[in-house]
Amino acid sequence: MIILKITGLSKEQLFLAPKIEERFIHQIEQALKRLEDWEPVEYIIETSEFYWLDFFVDPRVLIPRNDTEIMVDCVLNELLEKNTYNLIDVWTGSSCIPISIIKNSENILKSYVIDISKSAIDVAKINIKKHWLGKVIEPIHWNLLNNFIENKKYVFNENIIITANLPYIKNWDFKNMDPEVVTFEPDSALYWGKKTGFELYEELIKQAIALKKQCNINNILLFIEIWFDQKEISEMYLNTLGLKFDVFKDNWWIERCIRIEI
Repeated sequence: MIILKITGLSKEQLFLAPKIEERFIHQIEQALKRLEDWEPVEYIIETSEFYWLDFFVDPRVLIPRNDTEIMVDCVLNELLEKNTYNLIDVWTGSSCIPISIIKNSENILKSYVIDISKSAIDVAKINIKKHWLGKVIEPIHWNLLNNFIENKKYVFNENIIITANLPYIKNWDFKNMDPEVVTFEPDSALYWGKKTGFELYEELIKQAIALKKQCNINNILLFIEIWFDQKEISEMYLNTLGLKFDVFKDNWWIERCIRIEI
């Protein structure tokens, strides 16, 4: 992967090449040194595959995970009903989730992708342009949903789907993290909770309820990804609010995605 990225060769061209050109050797050696230091290969080649699509990534955003593809599956199953939706992706990072949904469905009329990190929004813009979705997706440097409630510029005439893969790991819970994740991936996209790690989701859910009420929206479906040990705390919170929800398992049969009717 590193050699293909640096040389620009295809796999077939690399197989047939008698040798690697000398001008590429130093770059390859430097990249391999980074790999030996456990830096994720996705950051080295600035590319990650998600839902069969290629995305630009660098240390400003999380590397897309296979586990998160279950959220895309759940949303696409919802869209089979042929209803049209606006899509909001909260703390979008690379924007792999909304882009994957839009590339696989014609039922998203407009999408807004939000991140508290300006540098993450810059990465999202690269991927929006890469996948030719500038007319559909609007990137916004915000935190959560409050600005939609306060800013009358945004009018929602359709149903809304909200997707969110928020930071859900308890602050500095290193024992359940791979060393390369702790070392190289952005802390602000990983840790955001003193007690449970679910605190930020609680705020998002409150704001989604307020958005529906204040903007007279018929239907909001919220899809969230949770950490492996948050099924119980999330169910308790949702039951307290009287919300209907379903929990879905990822490819490792761990409950990771929740569909919530707001």
